[in-house]
Amino acid sequence: MRSMLLHILISAIAASSLHGQLWKPETPSQGEPTCARKVEGMDLSKPAIGLSAGSSTIDVHWYGLTLAISTTPSFLTGRVTVRATSLVDTLTTFVLDLSGAMTVDSVLVGVRRIPPIRYPAAVEIVLDRTYQRGETVTADIYYRGIPQITGFGSFIFSTTSAGTPWVWSLSEPYGARDWWPCKDHPVDKADSVDINVTVNAAFKVGSNGRLVSITDNGDGTRTHHWIERYPIATYLVSVTVTNFAEFSNWFRYSPLDSMQILNYVLPEHLSAALASLPKTPDMLRIFTSAYGEYPFIREKYGHTEFGAGGAMEHQTMTSTTTFEENTIAHELAHQWFGDLITCASWSDLWLNEGFATYSEAVFNEATYGSPQYHAYMAVRMESAQNAVGSLYVRDTTTVGNLFAVRRVYSKGASVLHMLRHVLGDTLFFHSLRAYIADPRFRYGTATTRDFQSVCEQTSGVSLGYFFDEWVFGEGYPTYRPTLVARRDSTGYSVDLTLEQFTRTSNPRFFTMPVDLRFSGLGLDTTVRVFHVATGQVFPFHFLIKPDHVEVDPQNWILKDITPPDALIPTVAELRQNYPNPFNAGTRIEFSLPKREDVKLSVFSVLGQLIATLIDGQMEPGPHSLLWNGIRADGYAAPSGAYFYRLATGSSSVTRKMIVLR
Repeated sequence: MRSMLLHILISAIAASSLHGQLWKPETPSQGEPTCARKVEGMDLSKPAIGLSAGSSTIDVHWYGLTLAISTTPSFLTGRVTVRATSLVDTLTTFVLDLSGAMTVDSVLVGVRRIPPIRYPAAVEIVLDRTYQRGETVTADIYYRGIPQITGFGSFIFSTTSAGTPWVWSLSEPYGARDWWPCKDHPVDKADSVDINVTVNAAFKVGSNGRLVSITDNGDGTRTHHWIERYPIATYLVSVTVTNFAEFSNWFRYSPLDSMQILNYVLPEHLSAALASLPKTPDMLRIFTSAYGEYPFIREKYGHTEFGAGGAMEHQTMTSTTTFEENTIAHELAHQWFGDLITCASWSDLWLNEGFATYSEAVFNEATYGSPQYHAYMAVRMESAQNAVGSLYVRDTTTVGNLFAVRRVYSKGASVLHMLRHVLGDTLFFHSLRAYIADPRFRYGTATTRDFQSVCEQTSGVSLGYFFDEWVFGEGYPTYRPTLVARRDSTGYSVDLTLEQFTRTSNPRFFTMPVDLRFSGLGLDTTVRVFHVATGQVFPFHFLIKPDHVEVDPQNWILKDITPPDALIPTVAELRQNYPNPFNAGTRIEFSLPKREDVKLSVFSVLGQLIATLIDGQMEPGPHSLLWNGIRADGYAAPSGAYFYRLATGSSSVTRKMIVLR
């Protein structure tokens, strides 16, 4: 998912149910395989409802969504059929996630209509009898309403620039429950989904999988039936509705077979789409070569326009607001990283977003060459230097924190860039293909440690240090090289001392292979060393005197370089934050005279602790961090004056900052 600011005006219209009976959806055919965006007026700093209440006592195999969408007035009427297996010996009830904004009219279990038990964000289904482990449970939930807006929108009634009604969904991360009852957690993928959508006959419906029928109901509406026969996470189920223009491209994946690339775009954007989207088959060839066969080859790929900001990787049919090539490549890569293999928890979101962002670099390299790859990654690494917190997201309840671009996207891509250099091209891409092909994760979910394990098994290289530092740790190193050359009988004996300073106590040191480029009159050579301790001395011998050494000359490591003569202060120094006043974030810089325990904290004017930014031992020298203005409780600090204090074992320095919301 890629995000940009969006301004949406949503008019709430009085709820009114559609006339007509919703019918039972077609069940999955035998033999089929069963294998982000800010909205104006929304405060993403406030915690979202991140935890699923869905029962762990059932395993959902199939959802049948039967939806009737009215745009005059805006209203959703639905029935969702759930088919699941009992995971316990005595199952008498189970719970599905569903927003309290939706009214549940009734629940049908077998032939019995059973009153639902409602909770603020869930519905409990009381079964008609006790089910044993392994038995199949089926229930129909009838519901209606205007979905609430959470996260990046969930389910939106809007209009196009031409004034045509436009309905679209974007459920990542917790929004599927806003418009249909389900187990809303990425770890429980349904084997398949049927999506029946009844809308005005003038409209098309874009969705997942294959469009198998369009039925004219004789009352000015048509029902569009889509089937997704690959496993799918709830947040990837989508619908878009308006008067789309339609065209197709084709991806020839073998001499005898092609796959449709189906595009639904607004009529006013058709010319732009026709000029840009035909690049998609080339992108499919690039990613097929890098990662393996497109995961949903028996269905389709495609694009549909929606009204959020940026784009979203809905399975087999990306929703987008732009045809810019990096965005199109990003969402296509998600079909492997995010849709085929989904992060097992939102803490591991970088397995989706970091991989898709890095795939933009892979696309640029294959299309425009190695210099463009390195130029793209240089921009991402500069962004990643401002990341706050570990790449593994520890607080997933705040949507703005979960989708922090500098951390999850840019640092995630930078970690893969560094891993490529650690392993080398051959082992790196072999590891990615092995990860994609692993039956434990394919069409399922994976964690960071799962990915690490595959890389280690494929490469034979122990990578615990790398993942501990770069995924579960914070910050990045600053290197300071010191070069001493002495003439001897055969040339020059050279000692290269490499010091390292970190911005965090986790880790205190970044163990890394580091490239060193030595240059002089008639000398230009690069060697690799393994840096395991600050102040480590590496001896070399050259026939020609090296006058200069460059650390990591091709920019493979997320880092800073400090000149050898950089001054170490005699006392702890705390500089004024910048910008000040600030809104989204501010940088705080300080310097230490020696290695010592450090605590950097933010306080209110009343002396209340707002946030602890650093608490641990740090190296001497300059340090810098970005504070995003989020308090320890996960909420954004309101407008006002605050103090930030640097306390060490020998001194304490305090300065004032201003937040403007």
